[in-house]
Amino acid sequence: MGDTPTENLLKRHQHWLLAILSALLLFLSFPNVNLYPFAWIAMVPFFIALTRATGWKSAFWIGYLTGFLFFAGLLPAIALLYPYANIFITIVAYLLLVGYTGLYFAVFAALMKCVPVRSGALFPLAAACIWTALEWVRSWMITGFPWGSIGYSQWNNLPGIQVASLFSVHGISFVVVLFNAGIATLLCNRNQWRQEIRALVLPVILTIFCFGYGAFQLQGAEPLDRESNATVPADTETLNVALVPGNVSQLQKWNVNQFPAILQRYINLTYKASREAPDLIVWPETSIRSRALTGEWPRSYGRFSRMLRDTAMPILVGTANRGKTDEAIGKFSKDIDKRNEPIYNRVLSISPDGKMQGDYAKMHLVPFGEYVPLENLLPDFIPDFIQFEPFAHGKTVNLLPVFIVKDKTDTQKVEIGASICFESVFPDEFRRPVQKSARVMGILTNTD
Repeated sequence: MGDTPTENLLKRHQHWLLAILSALLLFLSFPNVNLYPFAWIAMVPFFIALTRATGWKSAFWIGYLTGFLFFAGLLPAIALLYPYANIFITIVAYLLLVGYTGLYFAVFAALMKCVPVRSGALFPLAAACIWTALEWVRSWMITGFPWGSIGYSQWNNLPGIQVASLFSVHGISFVVVLFNAGIATLLCNRNQWRQEIRALVLPVILTIFCFGYGAFQLQGAEPLDRESNATVPADTETLNVALVPGNVSQLQKWNVNQFPAILQRYINLTYKASREAPDLIVWPETSIRSRALTGEWPRSYGRFSRMLRDTAMPILVGTANRGKTDEAIGKFSKDIDKRNEPIYNRVLSISPDGKMQGDYAKMHLVPFGEYVPLENLLPDFIPDFIQFEPFAHGKTVNLLPVFIVKDKTDTQKVEIGASICFESVFPDEFRRPVQKSARVMGILTNTD
């Protein structure tokens, strides 16, 4: 008896269905679903689909479909651009970004078609090497976009991610892809599994090492005690930080009429947090408008400066300001015109007396969200759709000094490294403040 029309249809399009399945499993392994164990088998259908490809061109499109669907599900956060940009440019930017990142899957698939799946241990090793190399290229090509690196899917897998301290997130991606390719090799050669079992030797060894190393590292770590009355050994240096989340939507945040209420929300939360006597207060990225800090808006400036005096605590605050940062808040002068100077996404360290202790300007900006890449090469009508003034790139890694008063006779200086939102996904950039002797790292973001 022959196959039914439905069965024939499924057989003809089996490779596409397998590609879709892999995209779905990869998506489920990432936040916000967080089914991270799926990542260890998510690419198996994809590798099997490649064996159905008739050539490298067919493999290319199988890879592109997988990558496009995966990133389409992973990157809806690009919709956050809408408050800054026309809805048309938001959709175009989303599709361009998804289409671009999907190309890395396509190139990977085309290259893997050149490696026979019956090559035993060579297939998984080649897959892991090529994949990791392409992830690394994606992390710096054009402006760099490392979101979706498979290693990040394991963020909640504590034993599995400890090896990142040795090999970074790319090392985790290497092991996960190696394991997937080893399983796929065995399944594709299941009739000769005794000969092909060797394809799993290296993946199993490295996976055991990965989890074994993680378990060893965690064995000596004390569990994080979330109780407020937890005791800390006397010789342990601590920094008590109060994070003030405004939970302000993007549409509200950039509406100037909403700012007084937003500022009051942050001030109320800060007063509440100050009752716990923290060493430092931290507000999110671009949480306060620069005009409230300079004194150009006297009422807002008065409320903010009064809060500083009342709480008597240093604060890190995110803002967007022009040109060089003033030496202290409240320095607005009509004689100083900064309207033609570039605007920066900054974090400021402000002491209780209003003096500016330091600032850091974001260096790695979000394409189309904070600046327009290759603006000179785009059609003239594209920049017209952008409804925000692009930020300028920061030039230097500045540490933020904070002076912590432990008691009346002891003031301790702590230098903090800041990473603003998108910058935190770039390991090399996150490492720079540490190399400049930052004792604490902080990530400020503006997501609600």
